[in-house]
Amino acid sequence: KPLMVAKMRAQQAEVQVHGANWNEADSLARSIVAADTDAAYVPPYEDPLLWEGHSSIVDELAEAGVKPGAIVASVGGGGLYCGLVRGLQRHGWDDVSVLTAETEGAACFARALEAGKPVKLEAIRSIATSLGALQASPMAVELASQHPTEARTVTDAEAVDACSQLLNDHRVLVEPACGAALALLYSERQRAALTRFDSVVVEVCGGGGVDWGIMEQWRRDLLDK
Repeated sequence: KPLMVAKMRAQQAEVQVHGANWNEADSLARSIVAADTDAAYVPPYEDPLLWEGHSSIVDELAEAGVKPGAIVASVGGGGLYCGLVRGLQRHGWDDVSVLTAETEGAACFARALEAGKPVKLEAIRSIATSLGALQASPMAVELASQHPTEARTVTDAEAVDACSQLLNDHRVLVEPACGAALALLYSERQRAALTRFDSVVVEVCGGGGVDWGIMEQWRRDLLDK
């Protein structure tokens, strides 16, 4: 994502872009850390410290006195999902379902739940590249067997349309990775999955890699046909 690279370089960070997907870049990062004792590896989703941070979302809901029937969140590798489930377990909210959302070309979590174990995708075939892990976290798959979880997949077009509608409704610009979760609200095809719940909380996140020009191009490519 050139926009994200530019933002990091503006903060004086040295950025190296490598590989066709996140997994290839991750392999290079791990090799660099292995060869440099002064280097540290920071995982994007496979770490208990990250899960603990994400779990505070449920703490905030509890403090506000909001216990929903379901939480909707986008899922890539599964870090956010792990945090949400851990938070729900900590509060004893075992009856609050989690609905995860991925685009069809990046649905490693849905594939894993179907198989009952992590499944590695051949490639990411989606514009929602922030969901671009080829394989879900083993912990995420394990937690899905313990907590009521439903994996949903949406099209790229549904994700972009949801981003556009959120912008119109709330003046907030987000990426299709976030639009995947929003599509469960905005898409008529997807909305039926939520009708059985009396209330729903949707985790809205991920706007660092998009600006109006990028969004307009996505709209032209996917919606203006």
